[in-house]
Amino acid sequence: MTVRRPATRARSAIFAPLGDEGRASRVENRLAEAIRSGVLADGERLPSEPELAGMLGVATVTAREALVGLRAQGLVTTTRGRGGGSFVTRSRSAGVELGGRLGAMSRVELRDRGTVYAVVLAGCAELAAERADDDDVDDLRDLLVRDESDVGAWRHSDSELFLSVAALTQSARLVREVVRLEADFGGLLRMPLADAAFRRGSTGRNVALVEAIADRDPARARASMRAHVDASLERLTELHASVR
Repeated sequence: MTVRRPATRARSAIFAPLGDEGRASRVENRLAEAIRSGVLADGERLPSEPELAGMLGVATVTAREALVGLRAQGLVTTTRGRGGGSFVTRSRSAGVELGGRLGAMSRVELRDRGTVYAVVLAGCAELAAERADDDDVDDLRDLLVRDESDVGAWRHSDSELFLSVAALTQSARLVREVVRLEADFGGLLRMPLADAAFRRGSTGRNVALVEAIADRDPARARASMRAHVDASLERLTELHASVR
């Protein structure tokens, strides 16, 4: 069954024109980051080559070359015929891959990546509190997880929440930077969600973040996001020590 996702600001930023940087490698990298971050979901059908080219402002041949690169990475599968197209195929061994990446990192690198992630996301939360309207807040509340037993749903919703907060900054450039950070570090930062007690704590932190944005309180929103990321980073550092 073809997966269809509703339009969001984050998704609009992914398919925004590349301008003069519209080489195949740039298209490939942007879409790869969107897949790894979860903006583009497993099983989702991508726009056709002409549609993708038009959306990104590049030649059709450039879009075609990018899709070839994505297929080589195992991120996209293309089928022909009726109902065919290019479909997102996220790795089924992502958990193993994340564990390997975490073990290969030094403690200094882990803290450095976490610092960049925290600073950017905290800034997004501050701007979101200044710019969100009531409908935006309702959308954020809809992303809060109700079933804490489903780890996969937790990780996906957590990523969607952060990307949605970034989208509320109304900056396509900033959204794309958060997508890049999510692809680079977000999966690692959500490894602690495998622990039920940590998920319960995350519930409160997510609610606090959304309510700070609802109250139009930039300072509290920034502090809530930092508290969320810092708690995840502290637990991830403990996991890192156990796999070294």
